Amino acid sequence: MKSSSIMLATLLASGVAMPAMAQTAAQATTVAAAAASSGAPAAPSPANAQLANLAAQDFGRLSVDGNTAFEELSLARQAIYDGDLDTAKKLIASAQTALETAKADNTAFQKAEDELMPTKTRQQPPRPLASTGKQVAWLPIDGELVLDETVEPTPEKSAALAAANRHLKAGNTARASEVLRVSSVDADYIIAAVPLEQTRKDVAQAAKFIKSNPYKASEALRDAENAVRYASVDIQGAGQQSAGTPTAPSK
Repeated sequence: MKSSSIMLATLLASGVAMPAMAQTAAQATTVAAAAASSGAPAAPSPANAQLANLAAQDFGRLSVDGNTAFEELSLARQAIYDGDLDTAKKLIASAQTALETAKADNTAFQKAEDELMPTKTRQQPPRPLASTGKQVAWLPIDGELVLDETVEPTPEKSAALAAANRHLKAGNTARASEVLRVSSVDADYIIAAVPLEQTRKDVAQAAKFIKSNPYKASEALRDAENAVRYASVDIQGAGQQSAGTPTAPSK
């Protein structure tokens, strides 16, 4: 059995980061210490450790530069809509630079597109077999906690989840895990990712046409926005058996 404190500690120690932050081993140690002080076991069971390692192989920490690039391309599209092509051009160039940096930050993970979810909501069960689709490098650009779909939402649970997300965004993972544990909230940690190479091509296409054909540039940026896919990791807050592995839809 694992509390949310232990599960978050395991994710961090395995390299799965929280929103908009690149976590360090020191932070993971801090979370583990907080879990130990709450009376939970200091180390995960061999089975859960193996599952956490599998998750770590597929999902690295979030890419700060990838997140920046995605925000800039969204702003660039809005600037095109407003007729401010000079600002759009600058934002697109900045997004290109950020994507080049993100390419080298070792956060991308390999998955076939059909192994990921098209929306944040898990509408289908996990795939029973590995995908036979082409493996693609996905850049994790954002992450947040959402209420597990099997849990009946209540104002109290929603408030606890909102508080946990605020702590995560502030970098206080220990406090976030404590909120989930005390509130007995079962949550999913949802990771948003974009196909790295295709996004780079889309942004390059936008840069090419921003002056001569703004509409075509906007279309390229829209394609990049529509390419976002999602993956989730279960975080159990009520002392239940944790799946520990990312889930993806069946075909």
